[in-house]
Amino acid sequence: MSLSTGYLTSKQKLIWNLKNTGLQEASIARELKVTRQTVHKALDIANSKVQTSLEETAKINRIRIEKMDPVMGILVGYSTHFKTKALVTFSARNGVQIWYKHEGDCGSCEQLQTCREHLLSEAEERNVQLQENSAVMLPSELAKTLFTKLTGEKA
Repeated sequence: MSLSTGYLTSKQKLIWNLKNTGLQEASIARELKVTRQTVHKALDIANSKVQTSLEETAKINRIRIEKMDPVMGILVGYSTHFKTKALVTFSARNGVQIWYKHEGDCGSCEQLQTCREHLLSEAEERNVQLQENSAVMLPSELAKTLFTKLTGEKA
């Protein structure tokens, strides 16, 4: 397993993702034909691994941790290198991602579509409702909207 996948096995990632889509442990157990205790244990292990991957990503990227929620796969911090807020996310679909708060010129960036797709994917996977025009928003604005909803912090 690698840092980018949160060190999760494919089964742990599946269970972690199902839990984060809103399913209860008993429902996950029925769907996967395993016991609820098996699901509970897998979630404990997965959450621990997600926490480790978030912490290691923050350390590698010199991000000072302000708060973290491994169950949601979110770490909020401050980049001492870039001198800005940073968010480290883990999702089953996108793995570990780092997002820095900035007012960049997304319109002329060659990564515009990639960033937009990752952000829209994060919102979809986390069941976050965005504005109707989100598919054409600049990634910096889309990120601000999404991460405000995820963290509960003001933009």
